[in-house]
Amino acid sequence: MTPDHLVRLLQMTGAALAIPAAAAGTFAAYQSYFSTDVTCQKLRNDIMGIMERNVDPNTKRSLLKKDVTEFDKLCGEVDPDARAIFQAAMSEHPAQATHAAATSPPVPIGASSPRAQTAALGVFGAPGSKDRYGWVALARRQSGSWEPHFSGYAISDTSLPPAGTVLSAKTMLPVWSEPQAGANDQSKLQSRLPRGACVRVLSTRGGSGRLWAEVAPASCS
Repeated sequence: MTPDHLVRLLQMTGAALAIPAAAAGTFAAYQSYFSTDVTCQKLRNDIMGIMERNVDPNTKRSLLKKDVTEFDKLCGEVDPDARAIFQAAMSEHPAQATHAAATSPPVPIGASSPRAQTAALGVFGAPGSKDRYGWVALARRQSGSWEPHFSGYAISDTSLPPAGTVLSAKTMLPVWSEPQAGANDQSKLQSRLPRGACVRVLSTRGGSGRLWAEVAPASCS
């Protein structure tokens, strides 16, 4: 065997050995990503289910504690809107307010505390509610693409819904008094939008991490 043939054989052997290793690495990353995504979705659904139960506050507090702590650790950075809702739910129960306060940004001087803001967090557009409009995140950036929070329009950074568009929430969302940039300011949280509820778009605003819309309550019919 000539030296050239030997070098070529060694190169082919090395390439053949590298392919399974690369494939295994890609599969492991793929599996890890989707495993976390599935876990976050399950935690999100479980927590919202507990929040919607009509049970004793002490029972609800006990049920929420473990899942909210786990969600905050695994999913809070990639889903800040769910985190805001869940922190608000925990702050409604004094025994668990410590954890929520520890993970919330400092409250500006003169502003009411997150505890005061979230203790009576109402439903956006509910009868008797004073919140007739507010800001919601239309979508959040996740793994380089946009994860939409609403159905009813193909939302992207180059295609935001025009004023008058009626959207339906795919998940429970916080409603803010102004768009949030970076870490959420819990003192700006004014109410929550249940999943399945509809809103009418008043105006929109882009962003690096979330796409925003000022909305008003609307009928889904």
